[in-house]
Parts: sequence; structure tokens; C-alpha cells
Amino acid sequence: MLLQIPAADSRATNVQAAPAPEFMSRLFLIFRICYNHYKVVCCLCQHRVEKGHVMAPSQTVEERLRAAISGMTRAERQLASHMLGNFPVSVLGSVAEIAQTAGVSGPTVVRLVRKLGFSGYPEFRAQLHEEMGERLASPIAKHEKWADVAPRDHSLNRFAASVMDNLNQTLSQQDLHTFNTVAAMLADKSRPVHFIGGRLTRTVADYFATALRVMRSDVTLLSSLPNSWPPALLEMSDRDVLVVFDIRRYEPSIQHFTEMAHAQGVEIVLLTDRWVSPSAGVAQHILTSHIEVPSAWDSIVPLVALAEALLCAIQDRNWDETRARLARMEGFYEDMLLFKPQR
Repeated sequence: MLLQIPAADSRATNVQAAPAPEFMSRLFLIFRICYNHYKVVCCLCQHRVEKGHVMAPSQTVEERLRAAISGMTRAERQLASHMLGNFPVSVLGSVAEIAQTAGVSGPTVVRLVRKLGFSGYPEFRAQLHEEMGERLASPIAKHEKWADVAPRDHSLNRFAASVMDNLNQTLSQQDLHTFNTVAAMLADKSRPVHFIGGRLTRTVADYFATALRVMRSDVTLLSSLPNSWPPALLEMSDRDVLVVFDIRRYEPSIQHFTEMAHAQGVEIVLLTDRWVSPSAGVAQHILTSHIEVPSAWDSIVPLVALAEALLCAIQDRNWDETRARLARMEGFYEDMLLFKPQR
């Protein structure tokens, strides 16, 4: 039902000249119209979110592509696959260049960009350039980004709130199909598993490999020395799984080795950040984490949580065998007197 404002008296020259009750009635009517309009706008916005037309502002371009791919046309899926195949290099050109290399039309590029929630290609490019700056941010740039906007609260409180938010977003936004596929693959004892990490993420790879080695055999942590990687490639085949940890600023040596392993037929699992490592170009399975905190350094806590969630899923799949291996290992620990017995 539409509300109408009564026509004003043509003789009235001043709102204040109207009797008080009439003035308040008209004011209330105007308020009701504005409120109804507000509710309609909210409903429309909610409808667009539910239908997938509006992407969350925190999503990166790559996350938007992956989230929207199921609702794309054949040409749009072809374009999205091309973009994701060598992201972000594949989306750095003009509309005509991207369309030509992907084998689609220019209008398909524009339609896809709008489907991702952008008003047009210029906004898409601007967002992409901003994300590229985030991917390559140095510790100094990271600190100065937070220094100007951080509330005047104790640093411990700010950091704790940020880490908790990162954990929530990381674990709640995982694709369950991808997570379950990776867990099943790492639990499969017929497939050798290799771990590799960068300068800061190797500690997470080490922790993951150490725990997984308790549950199953054929688990290897690659050395931090690149000259030891070529001999490891000699033993890899399409039966093997390589778990890669790589967050910004991404290491070219990690990407190069991942590409060489992929050429050997190795199945690649990539644990990376929300800006996504270049190694994603050859990874069959990608798990992302939110790592940004009010600090000059990114946080690896979400990566550790994701690794532990996978370990929990793997343990549940093979608990009887895991329990037997744990019992044997505890016996070895007792025999070697590695841990001081309780009195």
C-alpha cells in the first residue's frame, strides 16, 4: 500500500503557520514514508546477497571467482578457468587482451566482472592492483597500515581480537568438499606425502609432518636447502602428494619446485593466504587462511589451526591404526627414557 502526502494548502507560506497537530501529523507521515523506503532498500539488498549478486567486501578477486564459478555460463566458466590458471598474471591485461587469450568475447569479460560484484572493468582493475600491493607488502608497510588506524587499546587486546577473527574466518569459510578430499588423500597410506614450506611457514610444515608421521608411514619433510630438492623429485610420481605452505611475500623457489613436482604428476595441496600464492596455478587443492594482524608480521596461527583440523580429520578416519601406532611409540619413548616419568 502506497502512502500519499496530502496536498499542502496553496495559501500556506510557512510550515510553522500550520496548527501544531497538523504539522506533527505531516511530519510523522514523512517519517513513515522514509522508513518504508528504508525497509524496501534493505529487503532488496538482502535479496541480492542471498542470490549471490553481492560479494562480501572482504573477498579477494580470486575468492570471488572461485565462489561464483558454479553459477556461470559455459563461456564465463572458460574465462574463469583461464583467469584462475595463472592468477593474477592472467587478469592484468585489457578487456580485449584477456578475451583473446581466454578464447572468449569482450562482452563475456565485462559480464563476468559485473557478476563478481564490480560496476565495471576499471573497478575490477583497481581492486586487483590494491590486492597486488597487499600480496607484496613488506613488514614496514604492514606495520604502517595498522599504525594509523589501530584503536588506542592495549596491543595484546588488539592482537587477540584480530587473531580470533582470523581463526573464525579461516575455519568457517573453508570449502568442505576440498577439506574432506585433502583429509582423505593424506590419510591414504598408499600415497607418499611430502611437505615443503617457506622461510616462515616451514615450521608449520614441520609440525604437520611430525604429527602425521605418527599416524602413517611415507611422510617426508623436504629440507630448507633448495639443492636437496632435485634428488627428492627423482622419487616422486603420480602416486605422491606434495603439501605446500606459502604465504606472502611468496618465494619463487617454492613456486618453481611446486611446478616441477606437478610436471612429475604429483598432486599438489596448497595452504596459503587469502591473496593466494602463485603456486596455485598448478595446485589441485587450495586451502586459504586469513593471516593479517596489527603487526609488521603476518600470523601463522590460522595456518596451524587449519593443519590441526586436517590432522583431526585424518585421525578420525584411521583411529584404530593410529591408536596402535601411538601405543607402540609410547613404548619406545619409555624404553629410551625420553620423558621423565611421573612420581
